[in-house]
Amino acid sequence: MESCAGTKLNKHTAFSYRSFESPSEFTDESPSNDSKQDLKRKYDPIQLKDMSSGSSEMSDQSFSKLKETDEECCSPETPVQIYSVAIVIAVGVTIALFLQIHLDASLVCCVTRASELIAFLVVLTAALQVTIKGVLSDHDRCTVLSEGVLRDGGSSVDAAIAGALCLGIVHQHVSSVGGGGVMLVHDIKRNETRVINFQGSTPELLRDEMLQNPSEMKAGLLVGVPGMLMGFHRAHRLYGSLLWEDVVGRAASVAREGFNVSHSLADAVSKMEGTELPKHFRDVFLPEGRGLSPGSYVRMPELADVLEAGVWNFYSGTFSQEMENEVRKHGGVLSREDLGNYTAEIQQALEGGFRDFIIQVPPPPSAGALLIGALNLLEGFHFKENGVKEKQVYHWIEEALTTAFTVAAGLGDHRNNLTDDLLSSMLNKSQAEILRNKMIHLQSLRNSTSYSFPAELLTAQVVVMGPDNLMVSVASSLNGPFGSRILTPSGILLNSLILDFFWPNKTSVKPPTEQFQENRVGARKRPLTLLMPAMLVPSWDVCGTYMALSSSGGRSHLNKITQMLVNVLFLHKEKNDSLPLRRLHTQREPY
Repeated sequence: MESCAGTKLNKHTAFSYRSFESPSEFTDESPSNDSKQDLKRKYDPIQLKDMSSGSSEMSDQSFSKLKETDEECCSPETPVQIYSVAIVIAVGVTIALFLQIHLDASLVCCVTRASELIAFLVVLTAALQVTIKGVLSDHDRCTVLSEGVLRDGGSSVDAAIAGALCLGIVHQHVSSVGGGGVMLVHDIKRNETRVINFQGSTPELLRDEMLQNPSEMKAGLLVGVPGMLMGFHRAHRLYGSLLWEDVVGRAASVAREGFNVSHSLADAVSKMEGTELPKHFRDVFLPEGRGLSPGSYVRMPELADVLEAGVWNFYSGTFSQEMENEVRKHGGVLSREDLGNYTAEIQQALEGGFRDFIIQVPPPPSAGALLIGALNLLEGFHFKENGVKEKQVYHWIEEALTTAFTVAAGLGDHRNNLTDDLLSSMLNKSQAEILRNKMIHLQSLRNSTSYSFPAELLTAQVVVMGPDNLMVSVASSLNGPFGSRILTPSGILLNSLILDFFWPNKTSVKPPTEQFQENRVGARKRPLTLLMPAMLVPSWDVCGTYMALSSSGGRSHLNKITQMLVNVLFLHKEKNDSLPLRRLHTQREPY
């Protein structure tokens, strides 16, 4: 599956989406075989078909209209169980069932109960339990891998980890174990959201004066501490069900057994031809001087060994020394101490309330606040009430994002108090009213935003909704195509994280220097990034519409995500009318 403009899963449920297993805490121990078989029998999933944006099949899809009522739907403890009942005497009972699954329109399990009356005389009852499982990633092989994790009793987070590690193998132009990212996990039953921030950090010895001459900059200076494995290990300790070795081993098998080169990877490799590249990189991606072609078969057993060796070996053992040696050979300053001192951070999600929904995004160093800030600006236009034409709506979306980008350029590492002050301002609806009135006067700052944010950020995306009450959206990246292009002998492709920082003379554009101070290079800092998985959840109850979203990065894709949210939040359109970023539709046969 090729990389796309954005991803979304949407679940609308009138009953709570809860597990039929009881444990509320997760450990590193795997469940018993009996319980896994139990879970497998209970949760035969609905198979999902992943179609890329722009597919010719898109226009042929027809979806039923979703009807909603204002009636109370359920109690928070009601499981997602739907009963098909043959009744001799049933008075006053009407049950309407509508089940619809497709990406960017909705991942929906909707049960409308039109009457609270219950039939007391039932001769024959046949129980049908409906469980929704949804996985979406940028590559079919990784989607199938994640589905297998769910099928074998793994948690939604287990499935997301396996899928993201898989993408770091088959789409190394976008992501790798040598990169970083961010994961958003929402527990529907507990109404709790966590952010696992595994964005990379700067080496202790890096200083911005080392970066003053871009034309002569060594590739090694672009490398930050990789955060992916540490972040996924932290997430697994919080939410894992299967053994860590099992989850990672599934991704490692993709590298060991091999995979077919996708058109996306082949196209990225072709653009590297004719450029100066490190030897290890050429040997893997341009053997005999020619780039990998679509459909060719590639095995990476050394990379499989890296994954199977474990987290300690990566950050403190043999592989940490290998990464230091390779980066230093290319003029960088990354050290084993930098790797050994790295930690993934658990953060609270930022929230913005809109109508009956809450939007949740990662806090800095993610620029997720700009999405809430843009929606705050747009909310005040009252598009639906004022009958604003569609063309004008899109114009204001563009203006709002431009303004939000301008303000967000002042964000940076979250451990700075000045960043906290700016963040509060961006989330404040009163401040949004002031900014809304000044939108047309910010042209002098708008031109500077391109200096701080990349036009496009290559991002690997996995979105999972499993039967365990968890929604997971994870975005990972090497920053640019193939990151720094430094490949270790063991197959670890390293990031170009440092390019996300600001430093004087970075480009010929001269923005107001003080605006970017918070995103200056510094020891162990994490740069401002457009990696921003997001969640939409009901604001008043566990019943309602749920969406897990991820954008493939960059301004244009964020624009499309914002358009989709405007349709849902402010234009009150049915989910089918949202933007066709990418779709899933159901095939009801079991796995």
